[in-house]
Amino acid sequence: MRAQSGDPAMHIKRKQAGAGGGRGGFTIAEMVVATLLSGLLALLLAGAVAAFARPAAEVDGRTRLALEASLAAEALARDLGGYLTPDGGGSRGSLEDCRLTGSPPAVAGPALTLTFSGVDGVGQYTVTYQQAGTELVRSQTPGAGPVAVARHVAGFLVEPEAAGPKVTLTLQHPDPGPGPNPQGRGPFPSFRGVYVFHVQWPTWPES
Repeated sequence: MRAQSGDPAMHIKRKQAGAGGGRGGFTIAEMVVATLLSGLLALLLAGAVAAFARPAAEVDGRTRLALEASLAAEALARDLGGYLTPDGGGSRGSLEDCRLTGSPPAVAGPALTLTFSGVDGVGQYTVTYQQAGTELVRSQTPGAGPVAVARHVAGFLVEPEAAGPKVTLTLQHPDPGPGPNPQGRGPFPSFRGVYVFHVQWPTWPES
């Protein structure tokens, strides 16, 4: 007697045959392709991150340099305005305070020295700007101790000119590191800026 198409035994055999005919997991070729695609995706992501991070680092570096140059120019302008308050705070003075009486520098050098005297000829103060490590330091004698007026300093040079000294301030971010390659550290290059200040030396009418 033949089994009918609706026989339960026939359905069981067909299901078993269908289940045994499939395959599971990945072949070696598929794994190789998946690995290559994953590596390519990682390279693309790394390139995208670097493309976005480099402009951000450049903006940050140039902004820092501009800020430090502005701070240095402000400090120099206070002292080179011609007058100094004898409190040692480096604030701009007035006619009743000490007056810049020293001569402008005659030779080039790594420091700027300013001499102030009281309007009555009593009392004398010396203000010096010079590089200390990666900072531009202002010191006053007598007065307060050395104060950093700018950071990320890679060079400070004072040169004589007819109207007054020329001050060249070189800034670099990140700070120059020790060793044979001081041009920057890390995955991004350093940023350097050179700022030149032409100082008009004050003159006083003869009394």
